[in-house]
Amino acid sequence: MKFFIKPKSPFDFDLVASLYSRFPVQCVDLYEKGTYRRVLAVDGKYCLIEVTSVGSVKLPKLAVKVSPPVGKERFIKEKVKWLVGADEDVLKFYWLASGKKNFKRLIDELYGLRAPKTATVFEALIIAITEQQIALPVAIALRKRLVEKYGNSIKTNHKDYFAFPTPEQLAKAQSEEVRQLKFSSRKADYLINVSRKVAAGEIDLEAMKNWPVEKVLDVLTRIKGIGPWTVEYMMCRGMGRYDALPAGDMGLRAAVTKYLGKKERVSEKEVRKLLKPFGKYQGKAAFYLIYSYAFQKYPQERLL
Repeated sequence: MKFFIKPKSPFDFDLVASLYSRFPVQCVDLYEKGTYRRVLAVDGKYCLIEVTSVGSVKLPKLAVKVSPPVGKERFIKEKVKWLVGADEDVLKFYWLASGKKNFKRLIDELYGLRAPKTATVFEALIIAITEQQIALPVAIALRKRLVEKYGNSIKTNHKDYFAFPTPEQLAKAQSEEVRQLKFSSRKADYLINVSRKVAAGEIDLEAMKNWPVEKVLDVLTRIKGIGPWTVEYMMCRGMGRYDALPAGDMGLRAAVTKYLGKKERVSEKEVRKLLKPFGKYQGKAAFYLIYSYAFQKYPQERLL
């Protein structure tokens, strides 16, 4: 099955997808030689999507190949658009950001960038938990082991591609099994506990997409192992909610420190003060700062 998508302009597909290629151990979202690949679950069936750009930044157009064919073209098309941020209108954000100190340079540098998102809110929550208080490359390596042990896979062209585990799959995991993947005891328990709550229907993450930020924070931070940063990160990555701001993120604090030209790492409070004027776009402003910082910290030489 093949179809085309026309993202809202401006849209730089290579910029959007290239962050994935900077981490060789990445195994869910893959980007190599201009093609983004990912396994999607569609009504219990699994397919590989392959996305390439056949347009330009000003006139963007994406070609999507789906194999094996599983039907549900409309569902898959909407999911792909969501994953790459094709329907996001960035022009209002650009207009607001251009009036902020030094942000025009950042917009020029990352013109056409969208924040890649996860297929489900659950996936974003699990990603956030795995990244708590450890370096990003380490978290990605740990997550690769988790995905390969519990996620479904499909084989195409003699290569295995993995889907992110479902709540039901992780709910069946045992703490000792997850610890053997090099997770700490506490983090293993956090992952399993929240997966069981989602699988049992005790919490409905997808239904929270339109809740006020404060309500989502209130409900989820009652769960052991989930703090404000984890929820705010999840809302940005899994819900596309940029009114949420993961101000405690170490990478964001480092990016803001560099942006402000300071020697000492800024505090969470300083991050919130800097980005508060962006209002409902503060999470997007944070992403641009992090992306610029990550491009310098994890250069192209790390590509596969």
